[in-house]
Amino acid sequence: MKNLFLVTLSALLISACTPSDDQPESSINDLMLDVITPATNTLWGVEDPQSDADWSIFIDAASQVITAGEQIKRGGSGPNDMKWAADPAWQAFADTLIGAGNDAHKAAEAKDLDALFEANDVLYPP
Repeated sequence: MKNLFLVTLSALLISACTPSDDQPESSINDLMLDVITPATNTLWGVEDPQSDADWSIFIDAASQVITAGEQIKRGGSGPNDMKWAADPAWQAFADTLIGAGNDAHKAAEAKDLDALFEANDVLYPP
């Protein structure tokens, strides 16, 4: 009985020390600077992709925008990130970013340069 108690107690202590999957690893600032800005710059810098490899660069960049957009929508590890994530204006911004990323992804998969330009105008309005 004593051994069962010790095993159970040990398991509880270990599980309490394990970080939750719900805890963001990156701050919103880090995601904006390290992921979103470079990925949107790649998308916005599109000129005339010719090969599948050229188009895959834009597919990957759009995927990064979508993933990071979903992360910033949930908040981040920065001191004010959860407050930002609770703001309806921030949620609308993140939704717009995610939507433009999805549009850019579809356009790049379809190799539709005009549609990619339209998605880019949402990312960086003219």
